[in-house]
Amino acid sequence: MQVPGGLRAREPVAAARSAATLTMFSGLVLLPWALFLPPRLDPAPMAGCVLVSAVLFALSWALARGDADRLDRGGAMLAVPLFGSGVVATTNFITQDASAASQIFLVVPLLLGATQLRGPGALLTAVSGVLACGTTTVLVNPTAQGATDALVVGSAMLAVTVVLVRAGDRRDQAFADVHQQASSDGLTGLLRRRAVDGALGAALGRGQVAVLMVDVDGFKQINDVHGHLVGDDALVHLAEVLRGQVRHDDCVVGRLGGDELVMVLPGCAREGVAGRAADLVAAVRAAPMALAGGGQLPLTVSVGAAHAPSDAGDLPALYAAADAALYRAKRAGRDRFAIAS
Repeated sequence: MQVPGGLRAREPVAAARSAATLTMFSGLVLLPWALFLPPRLDPAPMAGCVLVSAVLFALSWALARGDADRLDRGGAMLAVPLFGSGVVATTNFITQDASAASQIFLVVPLLLGATQLRGPGALLTAVSGVLACGTTTVLVNPTAQGATDALVVGSAMLAVTVVLVRAGDRRDQAFADVHQQASSDGLTGLLRRRAVDGALGAALGRGQVAVLMVDVDGFKQINDVHGHLVGDDALVHLAEVLRGQVRHDDCVVGRLGGDELVMVLPGCAREGVAGRAADLVAAVRAAPMALAGGGQLPLTVSVGAAHAPSDAGDLPALYAAADAALYRAKRAGRDRFAIAS
């Protein structure tokens, strides 16, 4: 069973490390407080606190040793701050302590949730912790002062959580923008060569994949006759046509450089490569580009296709096979496709 994405960690590895550190810290603080600090507890509450400390130590070890991604998918990164809030509330009830010093420990699980979880998970952690500790405070101190303390502490914790979640969202958006700029071609919006290589390498590791190398026919002539701005417009137009041929989220369309584009089709069987290549050639032929001054500019492409593992077993060999097929298509007259043999 996997928890929804909104309840997972922003960065599972960092979240696991933070959770392991904070749970260890909490156990180290709780243990001497229960055993040595005044006022001394009765044997039963003291034993309960020692048991909670032992659980925290074991949890810290499991988080430090476990697979962070797997733990996150299973909901552990959400469960840890929820468990921490429960530990704070339970400990306060066992010790019958509703002082500010006891309530301030709620900041540990809430900060963990606010800094490491995505928005919905962080808010769920904060609301659950505030309700649990607030209820305990009122039960231990059923006076107006107890209710006031619960309200003030809860409001402060929720406010801090909202501020930290918004800061995290802004940071994630900034990283996403930088990644988008680094991985996308500025003219066409298609992926750059490095991003395409990464996607193709990942697809090769999962099974069969097809690569379609696309070259614009007569691109130099387009630039010479109509100008480089029209040539750029032609590349943007073709990028849109290629995107229209992709029907799955995991398919990748990129620009390798100049007028050479590429389409990566994970899971495409060898028998389906020719059909996809033929559809692409036909789609470009059927979509001439409108010129700014009126009229249309017919465009065609040559396509070279290769399939892994049928034609090659690694990324360089697959590119080479598709490139060789592309040049066969161009030598055969262009506006057509060829499949690696």
